[in-house]
Amino acid sequence: MLSAKTLADPRSRQARADLKTFASDERMVQLCNLEAMDQIRHWRADFQPERVVPYATAEEKVGGTTIAADGAAFRSRRNWYNLKFKCQLASDGASVIGFEFLVGDPVAREKWDELGLPAVH
Repeated sequence: MLSAKTLADPRSRQARADLKTFASDERMVQLCNLEAMDQIRHWRADFQPERVVPYATAEEKVGGTTIAADGAAFRSRRNWYNLKFKCQLASDGASVIGFEFLVGDPVAREKWDELGLPAVH
């Protein structure tokens, strides 16, 4: 998966350190968010994802080592887009081993505040 390469990059030293401070479920969610950004960027170069909110329109579901985020959103080039993803982590929860996603339509700007999607980073 793509997130392993991103985290192995020396420039990701702080991200690796931060991940170690999270509780297990939160660490898994953050790994999946990173995988989502990497997968979207790899899929379509005109998207430059910089943030994922896995609970924008519906709470993400964590079951064992699987995270399903049917109401996610991601920000790219100052716009938010709907996103669904399913992320499978290794049994220790430390790496992504499977990932599926579907990018949806842009989120209407007038809904950003209601959904807690910040206009800036």
